[in-house]
Amino acid sequence: MDDFERLIEKEFRDNLQAYFIVPHMYELGIACVEEKLRESMLFGKLTVLHYRIFEGTGDGIFRAAAAVELMVLSLDIIDDLQDKDNKGMAWNQMAPEIALNIALGLLTLSQQMLLTSEFALERTHEAAQVMSKQILTAINGQTTDLQNDITNEEDYLCMVRQKSAALLVAACMIGTLLATGEWNAQVRDYAEELGIAAQIKNDIGDLLNWENKNDFWNRKKTLPTLYLLESISEEESWILDYFEKRLQLEDVFHRREEIEKILEQTGTLLYTSVRMRTHYYNYLELVNKLGMDSYWTDQIIALAE
Repeated sequence: MDDFERLIEKEFRDNLQAYFIVPHMYELGIACVEEKLRESMLFGKLTVLHYRIFEGTGDGIFRAAAAVELMVLSLDIIDDLQDKDNKGMAWNQMAPEIALNIALGLLTLSQQMLLTSEFALERTHEAAQVMSKQILTAINGQTTDLQNDITNEEDYLCMVRQKSAALLVAACMIGTLLATGEWNAQVRDYAEELGIAAQIKNDIGDLLNWENKNDFWNRKKTLPTLYLLESISEEESWILDYFEKRLQLEDVFHRREEIEKILEQTGTLLYTSVRMRTHYYNYLELVNKLGMDSYWTDQIIALAE
C-alpha cells in the first residue's frame, strides 16, 4: 500500500488522457480527479487491501482500485448536482450540463478500466458485473433518497443499504473476486455494516452542521430526524409542521438554539449514536469471524476508523 497514491494517480491521468480526447473535457476531468486525490480514497484502498488479504499479487490491482475510485467520484458528482451540495468542488464551478457529462464519462471510464485490466477474463467480467450491479443498486437508493418519503427506520436502513453500503460492498468484493474468483458473503456482510455505520455518522453530522448543508433546514428524512419526529411533545409540534411544509424556513430559522435543546432532550443524538456504534461493532465482529491473519485484521479495521 506504500505506493498507493502514486500508482492510483498514474492510472487516473493515463486513462483520462487516453479517453477524454477533447482537450477541455480532459482539463475538467483532471480538475475533478484532483479533488479525489485530496481525499483518503477509502474505496480504492479497500479494493487493494482485500486483494492482498486473499493472496492476490502484482500491481494490476491498482488499475482496478482506480476504476473503483472513478466510479465513486462520478456518483459523488451526480449526487452533488442533484442535491446542490458542496459548492466549492471543481464540478460545481462548471456549467451543470458539462459537469454531468464529465460524471458520465468518468462512470463509463471506470467500467472500461476494469474490463481492460490484466486479470483473467472470467474474473474481470465477474468484477465488472459486481460494479454494474452495485451502481444500479446505489442509483435505486439515491432515487429513494431524492424522493425523501421514507417514514420509519426500516425504510431508512433499506435506503442506506442500497445507496451508501452498496459502494463499499463493490470496493471490497471487486478486490476479493479478482484475487479468488469467488463471491464472499462474509465480506459482503461486513462491508454493508460498515456502510450503514458510516452513513449514520454522516447524518448525525449533517443534522448538527448549521453553517452549510443541514438536514433539519432541508427537511431531510434520516435516522436522526425520523427519531426526532417520533419523540417530540405536543408543544414541539411546530417541528412536525415544518417537516410537513405547513411552516417555512423563515418561520423556524430563529429557533436554532431551541432545536438543539430538543435534540438533546429527546435523546435523538444519543439514540442515533448508539445505532451507529451498533452497526460498527457488527462490522468488527464480522471481520473477526473471517479468521484472517491479525496483520490484515488490524489493517482493515484501521481503514474504517
